[in-house]
Amino acid sequence: MKYLKMLGLAAVAAMALMAVTAGSASATTLEIGGVKQTSSTAIAASASSTVTLSDTEGFAANKCSVSSVAGSTTSTSGTKVTGPFSALSFGTCEVSPVTVETRGNLYIEHEPGTTSGWAFSEGTAVTWNTSFGFHVTCTTAASGTRIGTLDGVASGNAKLTIAAVLSCGFLMPSASWKGSFKVSTAGLGVVA
Repeated sequence: MKYLKMLGLAAVAAMALMAVTAGSASATTLEIGGVKQTSSTAIAASASSTVTLSDTEGFAANKCSVSSVAGSTTSTSGTKVTGPFSALSFGTCEVSPVTVETRGNLYIEHEPGTTSGWAFSEGTAVTWNTSFGFHVTCTTAASGTRIGTLDGVASGNAKLTIAAVLSCGFLMPSASWKGSFKVSTAGLGVVA
């Protein structure tokens, strides 16, 4: 019985240690030019390459040469930094239109050991026409879908690289959204 109690105490101690370690490693804060932000931070980015919407096998179903995203954070630090998209658009597409049904939210989680973060989208819905002759509405999960990486910088312009898999329904169960965006907020970084 004594060994069973010791084993139980060891298990509780191990779980407590894991909880403390996980909690301390998951903080996220944005910085601009090396200065941690303590209030709302505006983030805007424009496509620096063609944005591709395709099936997950890589067959391009639509390409857009113009696209932009924008928003401001409503939280300044924590496990994730969040905020609603104030703008999300796709233009000059091979097969038009691409309609943003719901912009949703963006959140960023710090990538340990870097000045970058993983970008997630919550509740975004986009309808687009495919080159296959039908349109699909693709969404990100309400709880968040990882859409890419925000590569932070100390000076100059950060880069938002989109490489997401979206849920689209019956005709095309999932789709790929890829593109590279230049962030206009100079010196944007993501730190713990």
